[in-house]
Parts: sequence; C-alpha cells; structure tokens
Amino acid sequence: MHLENRKTVFISGSAYEYGRFGEIGKPFIKHLSRALLKNGFRIVSGFGLGVGAHVVEGAIDEIHLERKEPIRDQLQCFPFPHQTRSPAVWSAYRNDMIARADTAVFLFGNKLQDIFIRDADGVLEEFEIARSNQAAVIPVGVSGYAAEKLWKRVVNEFDDFYPCKDKRWMVEQLGDPSVAPEDLIDLIIRIAS
Repeated sequence: MHLENRKTVFISGSAYEYGRFGEIGKPFIKHLSRALLKNGFRIVSGFGLGVGAHVVEGAIDEIHLERKEPIRDQLQCFPFPHQTRSPAVWSAYRNDMIARADTAVFLFGNKLQDIFIRDADGVLEEFEIARSNQAAVIPVGVSGYAAEKLWKRVVNEFDDFYPCKDKRWMVEQLGDPSVAPEDLIDLIIRIAS
C-alpha cells in the first residue's frame, strides 16, 4: 500500500491513572498502536502523559520487529514543550499536529491537578480541533474521564458526527465495560476504516 493512500490516526490522550483499565491500560495502548499500523494506518501522537510513550513503544515493536520499515513513514510524534505555558502556542501546536490526521482516537484524558485527578482540558480541546478539521472522532468511552464525556456526546449526537448509521452500534460498544480490550481495538479499527 502506498503511503499517500493510507489513513492517518491521531491518538489523543493523557493518563495519570488508567481507571477501569487498571494494569491493562498500558498494554492496551501499545496493542492499539500495533493494530493500527498492521491495518495500514499511520499514527500521529502528541505524546500525552501516560499514553504517548506506550503509543511509541507499540509502533516501534510493530515497525522494527515485524516489518523492519522506516519509522518516519509510520509514526509522527509531537511532544509538548512543557516550558512554554502560553495557551495560544499550545493551541497552534495542537492545530498543526491534528491537521495531519483524518481520524482521531481519544483515550482516558485525565491529569493530576493540585491533589485531584481531573479531566484533561487538552484532550477536550483536541476533540474540538479534530472536529473543526473534519476528522472522524472515535472516543473510547470505557477508558473514562474526558474520553467518556466525549463518547457520551458522540452517542447522543451521533447523526452530527457520523453521516451513516451503520457504525452506531460499534461506537456505542466503545462505552461498554463488558467488551474485552482486544474487541475494543477491533471496533476502533473498523470504525476508522
């Protein structure tokens, strides 16, 4: 498959903790990255805390161990400059990063602020940017936090997000805690295809 024919998925997320996923949160992210690449997608990552490193680990495993292809054609990472605190700079950075993708997957979306775990406002902003860029949005509601809020919004306003109804049941399943992690990954791939 030629690179120009491949879809690009932006993986948005941050995780101070993995909520319902617990210990399987990290391997889930890694397996998702591998599955996306195996299915012909490229990945863009903002290297969110608790998510980005596992995206990269999965991508490296798939690209170098399995296919032995140049990573530059498969994965683009945009770590956030933590010394820059300007919201305008971060928004411009997010816009540039997300504009490279036609699909965006949202995972977890939490951060430690003061002594409380809160929804990550950056994940919420990335959702709005993805929407403004007309990217397909796939929030994994079962991962909780900001992703769960976004999933509820997509399910409640489904017709505004998806022009055809045939994917509705798949999107709804992304919020079901009884769905096995490997089945969630399969659903994400099917929705993105």
